Amino acid sequence: MNAPGKLISFIVWAIVNGNLGAVSAEANCGRLEERLLFRKDLFTEPAEYPWIGLLVQRRDLDQKFESAECNVAIVGESHVLTTASCVRRFNNRPELVAVRLGIWDGENEPGQQYICNDRGFCVPGPVQYLVDAITMHPLADKDTGNNDIAILRLSQRINMTAYIQPVCLQPTLEPASWTSMDFHYGGFHEYDIKKGKGSVIAISRQYCNNETGTPPPENQFCGYPEFRVAFYKGAPMMGINVEHDVPSRFYLVGLLAKNVDAGQTLMTVFQDIRPVRHWILDNINSSSS
Repeated sequence: MNAPGKLISFIVWAIVNGNLGAVSAEANCGRLEERLLFRKDLFTEPAEYPWIGLLVQRRDLDQKFESAECNVAIVGESHVLTTASCVRRFNNRPELVAVRLGIWDGENEPGQQYICNDRGFCVPGPVQYLVDAITMHPLADKDTGNNDIAILRLSQRINMTAYIQPVCLQPTLEPASWTSMDFHYGGFHEYDIKKGKGSVIAISRQYCNNETGTPPPENQFCGYPEFRVAFYKGAPMMGINVEHDVPSRFYLVGLLAKNVDAGQTLMTVFQDIRPVRHWILDNINSSSS
């Protein structure tokens, strides 16, 4: 199929699936399709986990942006989250970083109107947003890694589409402990260019200490992933809001802070969103007012 034919196919597909036009950030967070919850694919579909983006960097203002090997998660109309350890090296110089949203293949560049595979399936190209401000958590500890989270305010409001949407921040019901609960997570990693996904079970601090030799910091917890894949920092972990006995939306549980090689096992350490949720919401609301 030639390029115009591919584009027409994409437009028809988008109209049928309701994927044209802006999507409200507040009313359309945490998009979830139940059919995808039980599949064991290693990679997402193009519109799956549409809040995940890639942090990019440059050394000087006249240089091209390249991957910073960190994930970001959309949490507002002009805000994304990543880890403090991902942005600390920029010394509060937001002009050196940007984020690519709506990205599925890490090699795709912004400015591509649409991208098609060999079967004629087309998706929009990634969109790059410059960063206006970097705010690390005030208690982010470089030495212990505790409170490893930062919020990036983008230079303009995000144009929401089916491929670019925020994850929910608020759960409908939150347990007192994550231990032994299964979660979904995803993002980009070092083993492939496509956005990956997986599942992870939260484990006790005692078991984590036994396996890694080091307990996680106070506001972090360990996970045991199903597959041994080292995702970049900032990969979001999601829980599921259930409404009327139906899984309805994903909400943010944690951000990947580090991977720990424990011999035959790869342990993951996540920054817990619960103790920093009000800080995130306060920053989003203060920037929007």
